[in-house]
Amino acid sequence: MKFSTKQQKDLETIKFFIPMCMKKIDITEEDIENFFQYSDRGLNKDLKDKRRMDGFNALIQGKRWRGIYIHEMYEQGVLDGSVPYFVLLEDMPRVVVDFLKKEMFGGMSAGNIEEAYLELNQSL
Repeated sequence: MKFSTKQQKDLETIKFFIPMCMKKIDITEEDIENFFQYSDRGLNKDLKDKRRMDGFNALIQGKRWRGIYIHEMYEQGVLDGSVPYFVLLEDMPRVVVDFLKKEMFGGMSAGNIEEAYLELNQSL
């Protein structure tokens, strides 16, 4: 199956946030297809099971943890000053940075995130 550019970028960000205990799970094209059907249209609910260590459930956990990290940890850390953008963005792939720019604080901090990311990468 051919995935759209948007789906491919979404998949990259989801894979970044898959929990470490699931990182080595082989994710097949069928897992990805089933995941997008589940995520976009609510299909394949019977495949969802937190206890199953397969590619489909790894993607579900990656999406879940992406939301937790961004909205409950990263945003809170930036607000209370415990996590500056420079620390947050270190070793983060560009596609994830672009996603953060859209998601964090409803996109209102996109300029700050981009500026920090560019400055961080200039110093490397």
